[in-house]
Order: sequence, then structure tokens, then C-alpha cells
Amino acid sequence: MGGLVPWGKVWRTGANQATHLKTTFDMMLGDAPVPQGVYTLWSLPDPTGWKIIINNQTGQWGTQYDERQDRARIPAKVENMRAPVDTFLITLERTGTASGRLRLRWESTMVTVPFVKNDRIQPVSPLDSSELVLAGKTIKIRYSKPYRRGRDIWGVLVPMDSLWRTGADNVTALITEADLRVEGGVIPRGAYALYSIPTERGMTLIVNRQRIGTLPDHDAALDVARFPMTMEHVNKRIDPLKIWFERQGPRTCTLKLGWVDRVYSAVINSP
Repeated sequence: MGGLVPWGKVWRTGANQATHLKTTFDMMLGDAPVPQGVYTLWSLPDPTGWKIIINNQTGQWGTQYDERQDRARIPAKVENMRAPVDTFLITLERTGTASGRLRLRWESTMVTVPFVKNDRIQPVSPLDSSELVLAGKTIKIRYSKPYRRGRDIWGVLVPMDSLWRTGADNVTALITEADLRVEGGVIPRGAYALYSIPTERGMTLIVNRQRIGTLPDHDAALDVARFPMTMEHVNKRIDPLKIWFERQGPRTCTLKLGWVDRVYSAVINSP
């Protein structure tokens, strides 16, 4: 762990062909709804906490990971084991008549995600996050990522020139350990809700002091900053919604938001 299995990079969760997960019933795996079917199982290792990734693509080799087909990224509990395991092991363990846990074991690390059978799962948008370290300080975006599911997005599901929650379900959150400089103002370190106003040519991103983890009821009196994002059309479809950072320098990055055929971008600096 941290060597053959590197920190902070998606791992095939095994060797050779991509690891597959098959379920003949609908279930909640951690906090994510997983309908019956076949998926590939990936992971994002970290010394303090892993994410288990459920991906819709199947039948591929373990080096052919397509992030755009992620169904969910699920936080997992990680523990140190007293007795090391030499051969990588995946187990499914019963914890009740309709529940269990998925466990990964290798070396001295054990990773666990609970699951429960659920015949009434709703197509909620799974949670995801993206983070980056600038000048020794962490910036993080936490959001729910909706899928297109055959719907028209821009101008229909997401109306133009109107306030949007910038995701689904609860408000999208920005958590920063550093003061940030953006076009149009400074964002002091702290935790904020993110709203946006999409247009045909760009997007205005709104940073708001509303308590995160709540429903998206925007109070303009709590706005801290509003800054523009440029828009470009892309040929390679993005689904579900994705928000991420791209590093430009030790103190500079680009915040990007992409869905379907559009990517919105804004430059962020750490003074």
C-alpha cells in the first residue's frame, strides 16, 4: 500500500482483468444505490480512507478505466490488521438476513463497505468530491452528481439564466484551508455553498456562506463572491456531472464543471 498500490490513484482492485461485481438484487452499497446488474469494481486508496468505485463498463482489462462511466464513489472504512495477508483477498460477509459487507484485505490493510438489500431504491445522485493542494493548503469540492438518464440538460433540466444548485440533492460545498483569489473577489478560507447561473456563453459561480449539508435555499444576502466561468463545447460526452480541479502551477489551478457536451472553467489562485 502506497507502493505497488499508489495513494491517490484509481486501482483495478486486483490484477489482470478488471474486477467485476454482480448482484441479482437492488441494494444500497454504502450510501449509493446499486440496481441489480453487473459492474466493475475499482478503488481509490488513501492512507486515511478509501473510496470504492462502481463503474458501468464491463468486460475490459484492468488498465482500461473510464471515469465517465462511474456510477458511484463510495467512502469506505480502512483499518490496520495485526496479522498481514500475503495474497489479496475480497470477501462478501453476511451481517443479517438482508445485509452484509464487502471487504478487501491485503498486507496489513482492511477496507470495508456495508451493503443492504433494498427493493425500493431511488435513483438518487451519488456523492463525490474533488480536492487539490495549493501551496500546502487543501481545496475541496463535495457534490452530488446527477446522470443525464435520457433527459435534455442545458436549457431544460438546468434552465439558462436561472439559479442552479450546481449538482443535485443537497447543496454543493466548497471547503478551503486557504484564502482564494478569483476574478471578481477573494474567498476567505472556510466552508461555503456553491450555486451557479448558467448561460449560453458561460456561467456565474456563486460562493455563499449558507451552512453546507442543507437543502439548496439560496439567500443572496449571504453571498461572498460571484465570479465568471468560461464555457466550451466538447465532443466527448461527460455523464454524470463532474466537477474537478486541474493544477496550473504551485499556487494556481482551474476549477472545471462538465456535463454532457459542455465544460465551464475558472482560474483560482492561492495568494
